[in-house]
Amino acid sequence: MDKRFLGLALAAFGTVLTQTSLSAQSYSYGVTGGAHVAQVEVDPFSIDPNQPLETMSFTATGGYHLGLYARLGLGLVYLQPQMWFTELNQAVTYTDGAGSAQTVPWTLRRLDIPLEVGVKMGPLLLLAAPIWSAPISQVSAVQSVTPSSGSWGGQIGVGVKFGPVQLTARYEGSLQPLGDQVSIGGTAYPTDSRISQLITSLSVKL
Repeated sequence: MDKRFLGLALAAFGTVLTQTSLSAQSYSYGVTGGAHVAQVEVDPFSIDPNQPLETMSFTATGGYHLGLYARLGLGLVYLQPQMWFTELNQAVTYTDGAGSAQTVPWTLRRLDIPLEVGVKMGPLLLLAAPIWSAPISQVSAVQSVTPSSGSWGGQIGVGVKFGPVQLTARYEGSLQPLGDQVSIGGTAYPTDSRISQLITSLSVKL
């Protein structure tokens, strides 16, 4: 057999193995979960302009997400779409114009789809992600949010990655309202109920 032909064949075979190895390294998937600290801001409002303002505050009591991710590495840059089931727990305090306050728990469950794009520099990560969210259900004794069909938010964050494990800390803010209004005692009040959050997340490659 011609040695030049054999050399070319071995070189081609080596190239195929190298490309296959790189392809396997560039794509991965796994599970993710994390903790949330959330806060909703609602402006004071008044039914009667001659009366003191009514107020409503939301105090975070915890939250979490569980989900899946897929990751495509492109050198220093990576793309990591994710799908989360998210539950956010808060205490809602409503104060009427006479100063009477009432506090009740509020739980919001959502489907979240972050589309994470990041830059990896050694073990360190810088990331940004548009995130689409849709409300699934809510639980509260005295108020409810009229949901829209879904809305967009944004996340920015930092992280570290060691082998199959990635740990991130990120801030999420609103790009558009998640809901249209809050209803108390049969009266609806317009508000942006998209929740600003601090999120820690742990992802593990399978």
